[in-house]
Amino acid sequence: MAAEEAVLKVIGAVAALVLTIPVSVAVSDAYRPAAPVAPPAEPAPFTLALSGDGRRVDLTGRIDFGITADLTALLEDAPDIALLRLRSQGGRVAEARGLVMVVRRFGLATRARGDCVSVCTLVFVAGHSRSLEAGARLGFHGYDLRAPVFGLIDPQKELERDSAVFRSAGVDADFMARAMAVPHRSMWYPERGDLIAAGVIDRR
Repeated sequence: MAAEEAVLKVIGAVAALVLTIPVSVAVSDAYRPAAPVAPPAEPAPFTLALSGDGRRVDLTGRIDFGITADLTALLEDAPDIALLRLRSQGGRVAEARGLVMVVRRFGLATRARGDCVSVCTLVFVAGHSRSLEAGARLGFHGYDLRAPVFGLIDPQKELERDSAVFRSAGVDADFMARAMAVPHRSMWYPERGDLIAAGVIDRR
């Protein structure tokens, strides 16, 4: 009898242990912190679209981080591209300078559609041939000299660096002086005749 009672006690202890295991696991799972979920990647603020005939690429949107590398890769994969068509409200000066080098390297013509303003005009004048579609505008203004970054660099040297791009494209010095004098929060949209006279766009 004593032996039977001992066996029953052992069986009861094992059963109790088996029953408590899933409960403890469930409780620990309930209080375990959830694994961090990565936020969804934000879409790029620009698009680069290749035309059906492979001869033109359309740049639309903000000139932002990564656009120089993306355009370079696209041009290397599609060697027949001859025209860069621009529609942009501007963006980062450093990336615009990168695009200038890409446009020159691949010998592209440039064309504005819609508005091409601020640093977009820097990219525009890098084209060996430059034109506007009907209704397109080029917008110019000076740098924001109040920006914090200008505590680290010489704004006059930065202005001169970008003015050199316009001069090398044959743009009139008086035109550029007027463009750079426009307050940063304003925009100057020259008439087509003024752009032709200043050498910003081709005479056509």
